Amino acid sequence: MLTFRKGSFAIPAGRVAAACLVPLAFALALAGCGTTATETEETVVEGEIGKRLDEYLTRITPFGFSGVLLVSDDGEILLNKGYGMADRAAGVANTAGTVMSTGSITKQFTAAGIMKLEMEGLLHTGDTIDACVEGVPADKAGITLHHLLTHTAGVTGGTGPDYEEAGRDETVRKILDEPLYFEPGAGFSYSNAGYSLLAAIIEKVSGVSYEEFLRSRLFEPAGMEFTGYRLPDWDRRAVAHWYVGETDNGTPLEKAYPQWNLLGNGGILSTTSDMHSWYLALKGADVFSGPAKQKLWTPNAHDYAYGWDVVQGGDRGMVIQHDGGSTLGNSAEFRWFVAQDVLVMLFCNQAYGGKPLMSAVRDKIEALAFGGEVDLPPETVPTDHALLEELAGKYRLHSRGDIVVSVDGDVLRMATFDQEAVNAMLFPDVTAPGRFQDLNLRSNALVAAAVRGDPEPFEREFLSEGVAERVFATLSQEIAAFEERTGGAAMMSMSLGTIPGFEEGFLMSGLRIRTDTGDEKVLSFVWKEGRIVGLDELAYEVAVPLAQTSDGTFVGYHLVFGKPIPTAFERDDDGKVVALLIGDAGTRAVRLHTHEHHDEHGSEEP
Repeated sequence: MLTFRKGSFAIPAGRVAAACLVPLAFALALAGCGTTATETEETVVEGEIGKRLDEYLTRITPFGFSGVLLVSDDGEILLNKGYGMADRAAGVANTAGTVMSTGSITKQFTAAGIMKLEMEGLLHTGDTIDACVEGVPADKAGITLHHLLTHTAGVTGGTGPDYEEAGRDETVRKILDEPLYFEPGAGFSYSNAGYSLLAAIIEKVSGVSYEEFLRSRLFEPAGMEFTGYRLPDWDRRAVAHWYVGETDNGTPLEKAYPQWNLLGNGGILSTTSDMHSWYLALKGADVFSGPAKQKLWTPNAHDYAYGWDVVQGGDRGMVIQHDGGSTLGNSAEFRWFVAQDVLVMLFCNQAYGGKPLMSAVRDKIEALAFGGEVDLPPETVPTDHALLEELAGKYRLHSRGDIVVSVDGDVLRMATFDQEAVNAMLFPDVTAPGRFQDLNLRSNALVAAAVRGDPEPFEREFLSEGVAERVFATLSQEIAAFEERTGGAAMMSMSLGTIPGFEEGFLMSGLRIRTDTGDEKVLSFVWKEGRIVGLDELAYEVAVPLAQTSDGTFVGYHLVFGKPIPTAFERDDDGKVVALLIGDAGTRAVRLHTHEHHDEHGSEEP
């Protein structure tokens, strides 16, 4: 399992455990649209596996995929191609040459920079940080570079927002002034701040800026022309915008130059081709020595090596990997299956339910890369906007669960806000697991306990020791801040439903907390094996895009479940839309009268 590095409360043993879909604008990107000759020449679709990967990503683009994928086998590129839009407003498509953010994959560049300095005899990973940093407090004097590299130093997790103004020395001081989570070497706590401290040490030891050092010692020797923060000639490439739903968060180049809350731990830009060159450099002997690579890839606590997760991937053996992203809509992952020498390099530039899009498609991509099968949605066609408006409305199941169909760009979106509707939409042809309702009740009970300040129920529900106290404290603080911000008192929580997560074995129960002033806050509990493993404070919505097929019917496709959902609209003798039919079994939801007024959460008002 991979780790989503930036975002909400840390979830152990899996670390990415999101679960739902927010529909995105329908993107029909014509081949070559908005590309340069160089970018077009980089596109590769080779062999049967390359063609099947290309078909999968092409088919799922209307249902929420946008990004660039490179897959290689023994160094030979089978697929390198972009899908969806790099800039929706300008009509610029993603291509094999589009520049994307690596997110926390940046950490392995920082680790590689430390190893390069060790190869040059300028430091050693066993050195304590006071050899490179002045004014280290006594409680941190025992921290070594090895501790920072492996997240076992116990330093604070972060120092502030990525693009907030923050100088190097003041950030180092802030890290050193914060109390330790544990004595150095006594635990594991993923720390962005620790890697910013390593970047500062690279500058102090090398005498040049962090980015200049990586460019001259690593990127240029590896043949990487379009990797860095600001030094590459970005004018020669399209830099992808980041999207969350319909919100355009711009490009990283529109932000301030990366400040020291981000430098060293995230945000380096690159292309799939450059990352493939980096993989070749890691395999070769020109950039790193054998002993240096052995140290880079030796796993320590929580399977974390030096800037890499090194894990056993089941039947596929060892995987050297890292991932990253942000709540702005970008996500990325680098996965090298060592025994088969298969590389999967995925960049995404839009979110999926407020969560990392990479997590929704990872398992399907890897199944295809290793010769497996996945269910594809049918090909879709543009739909007349007037028809979409005619079909939009609220539909009610016999069980009273509501499904809201709305227009989102050039597709419909089918959204739910309660368990009955979730079951009908995601499990239309089977009986939904009965445990979902039990988890909803238990989640509501935990919110009630947090409101009254009672930690005892949390101690019964958690899978890992020490997590209960942290989640109780986090949830209590969130509720208190919510009450202070709104001027109300939290009085109740309402279940939005439980659904499977992005990672196998995980479930997510969404809740809406309401105050006596009518304000609302959404959060969710993440479950595994019937116990809670974390709290997710990102937006929760269960929705599936509906797109029209060439025969005039509609189909939904949830990227996590990877299964087409046939959908039909029933009309009466006068041609008026009266019901929604979901799945092969045709689960029926009756359209509510158009003169009724309904709020967005499914309640009916006379």
